[in-house]
Amino acid sequence: MGIRALAKRTLERIEDRRYKRRLRERQTAYGEWAAEREAEPLWQDRVCSRDFAVFCAEDGRMAAGALAAVEAYFAARPEVRILYGDEDVWDSVRELPWYKPDWSPDVLDCFFYFGSLVAVERELLEEAGIRPEEFCCRRRADSAGSGPAGTGTARRPGSCREPRDSARDERGSGCRTEDVWQVRDFEAYEQAVHACLTLAGGYEKAASCVGHVQRILFHGRGKACQERFFQSTPFRESLKEQRLQNLQGILAAGRGRVPALSVVIPSKDQPQALEACIEGCLQGARSRNGRQPLSVEIILVDNGSTRENRERIETMAHRVSCRKRDGCPVRYLYQPMEFNFSRMCNLGAAVAGGRLLLFLNDDVTLSQAGTLEEMAALAVREGTGAVGLKLYYPDCARIQHGGIVNLSSGPVDPLRFCPDEVWHYYGANRGNRNVLAVTGACLMTEREKFREAGGFSEELRVAFNDVELCFRLYEAGYRNVCVNEFHGCHHESLSRGDDGSGENLKRLGRERERLYACHPALAGEDPYYPPGLNREWLFTSGIRPAYLTAGNEIQKALSGRRRVSLEGYRQDACLSVSVEDCRGRRVRGFAVVLGDNNAHYVRSLLLGEVPEAETESRPPESGVRGKIYALETAGMYRPDLEENMPDQRNVALCGFDVEIGENAVPAGKYRLGMAAGNRAGGVRLFNWSGCYIELT
Repeated sequence: MGIRALAKRTLERIEDRRYKRRLRERQTAYGEWAAEREAEPLWQDRVCSRDFAVFCAEDGRMAAGALAAVEAYFAARPEVRILYGDEDVWDSVRELPWYKPDWSPDVLDCFFYFGSLVAVERELLEEAGIRPEEFCCRRRADSAGSGPAGTGTARRPGSCREPRDSARDERGSGCRTEDVWQVRDFEAYEQAVHACLTLAGGYEKAASCVGHVQRILFHGRGKACQERFFQSTPFRESLKEQRLQNLQGILAAGRGRVPALSVVIPSKDQPQALEACIEGCLQGARSRNGRQPLSVEIILVDNGSTRENRERIETMAHRVSCRKRDGCPVRYLYQPMEFNFSRMCNLGAAVAGGRLLLFLNDDVTLSQAGTLEEMAALAVREGTGAVGLKLYYPDCARIQHGGIVNLSSGPVDPLRFCPDEVWHYYGANRGNRNVLAVTGACLMTEREKFREAGGFSEELRVAFNDVELCFRLYEAGYRNVCVNEFHGCHHESLSRGDDGSGENLKRLGRERERLYACHPALAGEDPYYPPGLNREWLFTSGIRPAYLTAGNEIQKALSGRRRVSLEGYRQDACLSVSVEDCRGRRVRGFAVVLGDNNAHYVRSLLLGEVPEAETESRPPESGVRGKIYALETAGMYRPDLEENMPDQRNVALCGFDVEIGENAVPAGKYRLGMAAGNRAGGVRLFNWSGCYIELT
């Protein structure tokens, strides 16, 4: 081996060790992270005047302060009659935090996500005729505590309360000691909880009787202790059958007069995709179990197809309407206008005759019988607003949509690009999931609820109109839900183009601002996405606990601008640059050198000055013509990159999150890119993204 090769190998080893050290510094142990947060005072010292019973699993123990947290929650919220909390596993080590959504009845019907500890008002148990001793036994006095099993604080026999401090005892609060029960017959217990929820009105519109304590209340013993809550049971299967039977009864009352479902499909110049969409819709309307299929009408809203395509669409619509066996009425509304998804949907809804409305993109195809039946069975529930469907990318089982999460950065699809064959965070891609919003690419709701909400906002022509409708339904007291048992295929943006660059990005930003101007209380808020989950690095894909990236910090680029020349650098697409958010002065994303060891590269964020004559819709072919400034990035820990790029080397620190200070670079408009230099091999690369930022 020559001297140069030996020197290079030595440098590579140095860089590999440096990378591993930096990675360890960014990774946080869950036990330490949780202990630090649980040391903070979260609960006021309030006394509950109501009796309540606590039910918990056998294989584990209550967390320290769990009963005090339950009591404080009941005391602060008199309308709550049932509550549950978060949990984790603590055997030899503390791990697997299970952070849960706020009250999600559709999730509970599929999985008993309440989990290992539930508290129920004693009066409600008596009203429902529930006798805990029939499926439980009393909790042992020494089975709660803050450490591993067997290290709990002892209490007097028969008492479920943890020892109180003397100051609190001296107040003479008059609180009564309640029962703590260990569940023996899990299915009987689940049925009892369901009976209490139904009696309390938990499935009704604007229900407020169920509470969620956003704190770890229970430590399970071993990884298997959480699996029982996701296993299918006869009781849950019966709940599904009840939904479908209820739908059949509703439809039977109106059969023969109007269609059950009106499918509104906006479309332009896509006759082939439209025909596949209609055929898939008819397939999805069939029943899987011999029940009467949904009666469907289809309303096509065309905003200006060419004459040739218009004739093809009219011929196809007539053919489907005339089929005797599996056809349906098709109405064709031709109204040339600028693309406005909201207006097109509203036009279709205005002439629809069905009790249910399904808004369907012409680039979505369904293939599974029973899809629309399951969506409809949920949509006719009193408390349900919009019902969405899990969507795949074409020709694969990767998720394009699985429900929308509302973060500080805006609405995102957290499971985007994730393989569906993998079980994601506590079944996020299984069963039915209550979510704050679903995509308008496949959205069903009752016609009267749609009218109550005011339809789609026509001010939002392209993006976020579906989210805004779901926000209004949520604010009216309804719950939105995404169906995961079935799926459709979405050829995303086939009709209207891509939102990924140029003027489309600016329009996307304007519409996002308008969305939150209409719903300021929901800016960055999502009741179905708990605070224990990652809220910053969810742009690529995946749902992960926040502790994994707790070691990351925003990089402050305050001063010391460095104007650079890219002479000696090679522009190469192997440097993949993705800017995921660039509002204000904060720029977030990742940059990966494909096919090389990313541990050896130092990266700098590039800001290329944009001349006034240049526009985002027509960038220069050679990249950037003005001055270029570079801000070296520290590298942010991105576990999602490790998971989604298993064929690439050492990508975990390829993220960046830079806040550009006022003195970092001169004011102006810049194109964003990245430069990467290999410290071991001397290779120097750069590449530009399609994103721009304006600094004032």
